[in-house]
Amino acid sequence: MNAGVRLVQTYLHLNGYFSVAELPVIRQSRGGEYREVTDLDLLALRYPRAEYVVPGGPGTRGDLRTRTDSLLVQNRELVDVIIAEVKEGKARINDTLRSREALQTALRRVGCCPESILDETVEELRRSGTSELTAEEAGIPTRIRLVAFGAGASGAREGFEVISLKHVARFIEEHLDRYHDVLNPADLGGTALGLLHLLRKLK
Repeated sequence: MNAGVRLVQTYLHLNGYFSVAELPVIRQSRGGEYREVTDLDLLALRYPRAEYVVPGGPGTRGDLRTRTDSLLVQNRELVDVIIAEVKEGKARINDTLRSREALQTALRRVGCCPESILDETVEELRRSGTSELTAEEAGIPTRIRLVAFGAGASGAREGFEVISLKHVARFIEEHLDRYHDVLNPADLGGTALGLLHLLRKLK
């Protein structure tokens, strides 16, 4: 996993997303052999009421709920599914990510989209970069979107969203500063957050 993907995965986790990194997209050739045609940098899912809560002890003011980024977490009433491309250069969505094989793989892996509407959902994603499913269609209202992380200003583009890596890094740094006392006793392991946290401890 490259550094950019690791950084974005940390950002997603801090905002309540479960994610899979570098998910292979495999296709069968006409000769019957299987080959990997691409991979999905990140596939992430967030439930509407997801939050990170540190329970308050006796005599405290109550539970601590960590903040989320409003640029990323835009609607708390929907399941949010993100199919993401991560670039250290200009943020963009590769054609291979927009392919039917890649998007079908992503939607089937998450399990949010019934087979009866899979094709039309894929086409909507290819066309506009986002699709919303009703509770009747998905079991719970769900939004699926294509997001590119990389260089450039955050915001909407034609057919996808952009979140800049600078914004991602700034959010993580602010999170570490804001919750330093909470995180200080924690073992954050080999994650990007763990490395940044260790560097702060050593200052």
